[in-house]
Amino acid sequence: MIYAIVGPTGVGKTKLSVMLAKKIDAEIINCDSMQVYKELNIGVAKIKEDEKCGITHHLFDVASVNDSFNAYTYQTLAREKVSEILSRGKNVIVVGGTGLYLKSLLYDYDFNSNKGAKKLYDFKLIGLTCDRDKLYERINKRVDIMLDEGLLEEVKSLYDKNIRTRAINTAIGYKELYNYFDKVISLEDAIDKIKQSSRRYAKRQYTFFNNQFDNIIWYDVLNLSFEEIVDKIIKE
Repeated sequence: MIYAIVGPTGVGKTKLSVMLAKKIDAEIINCDSMQVYKELNIGVAKIKEDEKCGITHHLFDVASVNDSFNAYTYQTLAREKVSEILSRGKNVIVVGGTGLYLKSLLYDYDFNSNKGAKKLYDFKLIGLTCDRDKLYERINKRVDIMLDEGLLEEVKSLYDKNIRTRAINTAIGYKELYNYFDKVISLEDAIDKIKQSSRRYAKRQYTFFNNQFDNIIWYDVLNLSFEEIVDKIIKE
């Protein structure tokens, strides 16, 4: 069985994926367009080794920021991995907030016609949500934590190598700090822009998932504990 965990940035998808995987004997496949890059870690909230709890994770760190990686590349790799995991009799959990990647994986998605067609697999869509103001508070706090964990140093190491690829120019947290290092804006302004961009991204994610998927089962992380959500997913 395939379980796909979706929702806005900062809502807790990674935490839930590991808890669920431990309960249902599953392996996890990344569905975040920025977490495929091995050089991007803190700023994309990539799961740490000690957070994996022994669960096998796939399609993290599979590309360099210097590589060309897109939804079609993801579709090819992810479909191969899903088939391989299912063939071993294990469940699959796809987790991440990049809706186009998820749609390209689960549906007979034709990039030439830009239309989605029939489902390729049997799957259950799980959405995490919470009050918008509370979510924005969580997002702002997470940016502060990233800075404490060394985001500035991570971005500076890429900046010093003069890496200015599409991945860097797209990734929230990196493009804003590049502007700071370029002396275009102050550090305070860069941090404010990271938080603002993250909040706007969360809003776009809600819009995409609500418009593109009609069978998501939503769970409010403020009303239910993650343990309760896991139990409900397994029972429903």
